[in-house]
Amino acid sequence: MAETWWTNASELDEEQKKVVALNPDGHHLILGPPGSGKTNLLLLRATYLYRNGLQNLVVLAFGRVLKEFLASGSAHYPFDNDKIQTYVKWGKTLLSENGITIDEPDFESLRARLLIELSTLAELNKPENQFDCILLDEAQDYSPNELEVISRFTTRLFAVGDSKQRISTEIDGALDSLKEKGATVSTLTTHYRNGVFVCRVADGIQNQIDSAAGLEATTNYDEESFPSTVISNTSIDIEDQVYQAVEQIKVQLDAYPDELIGVLCPRKSELATISELIQKSSIADKAHIQTSDDKYTAFEKERRVIVVSINGAKGLEFRAAHLLGMDLVKNFRLQKKMCYTAVTRCKTSLSVYHRGTLPGWFENGLQACSAPPTKPHLDDLFK
Repeated sequence: MAETWWTNASELDEEQKKVVALNPDGHHLILGPPGSGKTNLLLLRATYLYRNGLQNLVVLAFGRVLKEFLASGSAHYPFDNDKIQTYVKWGKTLLSENGITIDEPDFESLRARLLIELSTLAELNKPENQFDCILLDEAQDYSPNELEVISRFTTRLFAVGDSKQRISTEIDGALDSLKEKGATVSTLTTHYRNGVFVCRVADGIQNQIDSAAGLEATTNYDEESFPSTVISNTSIDIEDQVYQAVEQIKVQLDAYPDELIGVLCPRKSELATISELIQKSSIADKAHIQTSDDKYTAFEKERRVIVVSINGAKGLEFRAAHLLGMDLVKNFRLQKKMCYTAVTRCKTSLSVYHRGTLPGWFENGLQACSAPPTKPHLDDLFK
């Protein structure tokens, strides 16, 4: 993770420097594409506020894996890991401090109950429940009502997000709701994570190939130092997908020392199979399995192969990413945003695996990384 976290002011561009030093008061919403530095800015902004005397702050992540990822970066900043929490853990702790205990059987039930109880608690307007600042990563994954109730526990809400990466909720409009509340909006226009060919896949998914509005047009990725590549592996079952990925990963662990490599899958059922196979493979001692709530653990420097669902990978970035079982995205309502999010986790080397066919817009993105197809002859249509 050597290049993940900023360690010097010279690593920031002018837009990013302005965001860090925004007025400490009021609500702020930072918008930007993948790789524009939003997560780094979130932690750097927390540092700015902390050193400005606002020390009763909390950084909220929507999911547990992102929380652990943020915690791995907090070593570069002056506050403890306990200031970085998931939304659920923060909410349950706040309720518990007020004598309210909730314990629902599943995440969606817990999330609904949490919203009700936090709304009721906010009505009491107790000073002891107020935070100097609440900072939100991946703000697009909250519902408008959740952002509304979170904002009632602080006068300073700092949120970062990107509507194109909303895959964790059925309720849209969270970012617009912050704008309507009067949040000051800052937009990051350039990004640094994704290589040119990775950008072309993402742009194909969004139907923006060769468009001025696409990722390729605004990338500042160092293509000369790390030439990007995209490989599509088709018509192979999940076991062979894992085998091929492991063979590539063994090379990438040497090629990209100290950097993360991602193994992502849409569904948890296949992810369980993938995890079992990797744990039996030659890279088992390098793999960090993040597959369920009771197994999410802190990132370890020696375990650089992160095995996680696409939803769990929100906010993370990998020098190389292996997307397995990608034909299964057809089972999801927000499949286009899921694919866009998965692809844009990758910096340099992207490998896509699937047994069945991919959606046409995904195929367009992969085709955009190759030479244009030869015009077929009539006889070719019958082969």
